[in-house]
Amino acid sequence: MFLTHFKFTSQPFAERLSADALWPDDRMQQGLSRLRHVAEHATVALVTGASGVGKSALVKRFLHELSGPTWHPVYLHLTHLSATGLLKLLVSKLGEVPRLGKHRLFEQILEKAHQAEGALLVILDEAHLLDVDALTDIRLLISSALDDAPPLKVVLVGQEPLRQTLRQSSQAALLSRIGVRYHLAPLSKTQTASYIDFQLKQVGGSEKLFEDSTKALIHDYSGGIPRQINNLATASLLLASAENAPRVSESILQQTFHEFQMP
Repeated sequence: MFLTHFKFTSQPFAERLSADALWPDDRMQQGLSRLRHVAEHATVALVTGASGVGKSALVKRFLHELSGPTWHPVYLHLTHLSATGLLKLLVSKLGEVPRLGKHRLFEQILEKAHQAEGALLVILDEAHLLDVDALTDIRLLISSALDDAPPLKVVLVGQEPLRQTLRQSSQAALLSRIGVRYHLAPLSKTQTASYIDFQLKQVGGSEKLFEDSTKALIHDYSGGIPRQINNLATASLLLASAENAPRVSESILQQTFHEFQMP
């Protein structure tokens, strides 16, 4: 096992990490500043980015900050459900038994929002999978003209197709309510090297374990997508361990590339 070979305390490129262990890069800090603004002042936020770029990591860090009675966050990622199914899931997450009829589901959600000790903040991950009826329902939940403050806040998190869906004329009312928009970009070559170094140091490894040229090649192959960087780095460490190599060289990485080629 490469953990023993390299004397790591744990897996350095695990996909699921605690919020405290996530790399605090500039992209994340920019995203967090915008999400904090939504929590304090706005109603709807839109966060987009490619698959594996770190959107869920950003959300995890944001939720980690929302402590105490000021906030009542609800996280949903099963967004491929029907519009009614999504409302039922939200009601269940709020601790209620869903009633029959969409109008009753709306009533339950709004009642819970008004009764919540803190602001109800609904985060919809994988929001590019939402159908148009679900997006309409979301807009209706936040658009009460009689409330002094919005009954709930919503953060839409998804891949690029979500932006295209929101540009449709049928979604103009929701689009106009989006006060914060943030696109999470891939890592640059310099950021990729820093990310690899950070992950290694977290588990007792050395930044010299990956040669500088190897880090640059990992960036080029992965496009700066953290999930792909994790996969390549882990596969390279496995191969280096199997060959009893002291570090990940370009030749080892090239062998790893072949393993990642789809037939």
